[in-house]
Amino acid sequence: MDRHLIEEFEACGPRLRQAVAGLSSEDLTARPGPGDWSILELVIHLAESDSIAIDRMKRMLIEDNPPLLYADETAYVRLLASHEQSLEDALTLFEIGRRQFARVLRTLPDEAFDRAGTHNRRGILTVGGSVKDYIDHVAHHLAFLLEKSARLEKLRPQPPHHAPHAQRKGEVPDAPNPGASTR
Repeated sequence: MDRHLIEEFEACGPRLRQAVAGLSSEDLTARPGPGDWSILELVIHLAESDSIAIDRMKRMLIEDNPPLLYADETAYVRLLASHEQSLEDALTLFEIGRRQFARVLRTLPDEAFDRAGTHNRRGILTVGGSVKDYIDHVAHHLAFLLEKSARLEKLRPQPPHHAPHAQRKGEVPDAPNPGASTR
């Protein structure tokens, strides 16, 4: 596995936080599409799926070919009260999980990235493949998140645009206050 992927894996945390910066609670729970989930549900999903993925990778590292079970992401979002959860807590869990596990990944010998487990739906998965998959997973969902944010922005009422005050003949433009600071 290309070890630069470890840095990319860790950098997903700040990228996710940046993508939701400045969104209101109404923005977070709106459903502007694409997809059925709100932005908050999407972030909660990423935090939950990451904890599952990191656990799977840890088990692949310490067990010989462990069974890796499917997690129904739709049921998680539908049944585990995503809109009652905290955006800040989810972002923090996501960032800390990535940061902590990146520390583990940096210490591994190259052959550790080939360690595998058997997923009950996807078949054989490796640690290195999982690192790459979960970088791609975030990129996939960030694209949705950014599109949702753009749609929310288009739905917001825009303030009326006023033309600048035109100076009439003989009118003196506002002069700066000579005692005011210009910094």
